[in-house]
Amino acid sequence: MNKPHALFTLLLLLLAGCTGPAPQSVADLPTRAATAVPLPTALPTNTAVPIPPTFTPVPTALPSDTPTVTPIPTATATATAVPTSTAVPYGYSTILGYSAGGHPITAYQLGNGPDQVLFIGGIHGGYEWNSILVTYRALDYFLENPDAIPANITLTIIPAANPDGQFAVTGLEGRFTAADVATDTFPGRFNANNVDLNRNWDCNWEPTGLWRNQEVSAGAYPFSEPENVILRDFILAKNPVATIFYHSAFYAVFTAGCPDTLPASREIADVYAYAANYPVYEQFTSYPITGDAGDWLATQGIASFTVELTNHTDLDWPQNLYGMLALLDYFAQE
Repeated sequence: MNKPHALFTLLLLLLAGCTGPAPQSVADLPTRAATAVPLPTALPTNTAVPIPPTFTPVPTALPSDTPTVTPIPTATATATAVPTSTAVPYGYSTILGYSAGGHPITAYQLGNGPDQVLFIGGIHGGYEWNSILVTYRALDYFLENPDAIPANITLTIIPAANPDGQFAVTGLEGRFTAADVATDTFPGRFNANNVDLNRNWDCNWEPTGLWRNQEVSAGAYPFSEPENVILRDFILAKNPVATIFYHSAFYAVFTAGCPDTLPASREIADVYAYAANYPVYEQFTSYPITGDAGDWLATQGIASFTVELTNHTDLDWPQNLYGMLALLDYFAQE
């Protein structure tokens, strides 16, 4: 594997021939963006910062949250996987199945290499709606710049892992804009069964999870929710070299582990965070997290980390693009 250097990442961006800074607000997104927002011709001075050998504990005050996980396999919900594929430029889209509320979970596959990389947004649905839009922004960029995907990589983007939660606050499936989002986004955190999907995975699962200082339903048992069965089966079938979940809002990258950090997760988290100028933490300590998706992937030996956007509205773009490109370059083969 080719380990990236900050200078190499800069060269990659310059070779893309992009001009002008990309907007950082979701208000600037078109409803049905067909082209990617270009990169600036030079990286901002704060793009890459050295990662310290030790990391400051996560603050006790919580702007939002990051996922975690638990075991107890019993019964498992049956996923209504419906492999319907539609061609898109340089790839195709597939409906993987349907949510508890009957909304499609769509994956966009770009490239055709043997090494799988997954970007997943919106597991907390409309409450973290900018985590959905940042993955759509990534989709638009890579559709416009297919050469940015190394030949050995297949990049799969799932913008909305909780389409019920998205629909609850936008009234829409698929693409939406910030203007479509309701003032009260709280109901959008959960699926149609009122379950917090990022408390329903099989790592340290508890029937009642925590979100800040309140209890939330984690489902009847691990993987009781169809959305998570669909994601679990899809990810295991792909056996990706990296799975990245997008959340908001903490301005950090959190590695995955159950309970200890998977070394491969820390390694790729450092690559992404260095390029995107995020701090890296190995644990979320503001309150106990159970049933987290990325942590469960660690039990399967799948490297994963979570990107927490700065707030609940901005996309932290283009810094997330820098992280994405650095990660893809990390896995590129000469």
